[in-house]
Amino acid sequence: MRIAAYDIGGANTKKLLLDTKTGKIKSQILYFPMWKKKTELKSFLQSIKEKADCTAIAMTAELCDCFSSKAGGVKYIASACEEVFENPYYLSVDRKLLRFKEIGNFLKIAAANFAASIYFLEKKFGEGILADVGSTTADVIPFKKGETLYGRTDLERLRKNQLVYTGMLRTPVSAIVSRVPFRDQPVRISSEYFAITADVYSILGMLKNYSCDTPDNKGKGIKDSMRRVARLLCADLDEVEEKEVTEICEYVHKKQVEQIAEALREAAEDSEIKRAYVCGIGKELAKEACKLAGINATDLSRITKAYDNLPCLGLAEMAKSEIFALGKDFCVEVWKG
Repeated sequence: MRIAAYDIGGANTKKLLLDTKTGKIKSQILYFPMWKKKTELKSFLQSIKEKADCTAIAMTAELCDCFSSKAGGVKYIASACEEVFENPYYLSVDRKLLRFKEIGNFLKIAAANFAASIYFLEKKFGEGILADVGSTTADVIPFKKGETLYGRTDLERLRKNQLVYTGMLRTPVSAIVSRVPFRDQPVRISSEYFAITADVYSILGMLKNYSCDTPDNKGKGIKDSMRRVARLLCADLDEVEEKEVTEICEYVHKKQVEQIAEALREAAEDSEIKRAYVCGIGKELAKEACKLAGINATDLSRITKAYDNLPCLGLAEMAKSEIFALGKDFCVEVWKG
């Protein structure tokens, strides 16, 4: 039995293929900016389609501003999926897998990928705090089997500080700080879209793959990133030293970790849970934030090499357990190649 899971995001689409017989999985993250390429969605999905006995889909891309409403976005994305995949299931925020004709309220499908992550973690660990730092956002969600400790919509999770709009790649630096230390004084930075966290972490040597678009649609080398960060001070690289640019990046890094740590503290206090499970491409940020917040952290990369694709792991587990009732643990090995 082969189960395919897809998590269709605004910037990245994740996929995972599970072979329930061998217990092997293969996982992949692909950059697809929905707000730019909405009309190419069907052909994109066709190009990444896996042969499978069952397909399960979660999505967050409905929030992209190429859609006039979230419900309209869900309907558009699901309609494309219906044309590409054979009778796929869609994940709802109340952790149900529904056929297209069963959806009814399309808002129940909006931003439901976190529910798959929580399903997976509850089954594995019972209780804890999910700390999943992705390219754009951080999920900081307390969970306890048999209880609902989290908001079910983006709005509810923002209100509970369980959805933090900060990430490893796509966050504008000006969304993290308004001032930076520069030559012995705090200096206000431009609020223009000049540099993003991918630039910061490229400069700091913390990023392996600059996988998103750059703010200026130019190069992704270190010099390019330094030029973009310098532009935050309305300056060129002949006006600021590289060491000064690096120091600015270190400050931004510190402040971003503090943002995530604040959410972790709040989650721990509200839930009385002191153990977090960190994952995502920004898991190192999550680990730093846990340390700052005084919370024990378990790195999910020790459990599965698909740690950066937790929603699809949860989707596959849900499809296996809820639809086929196979019940066997599958996080054993990741296919090579």
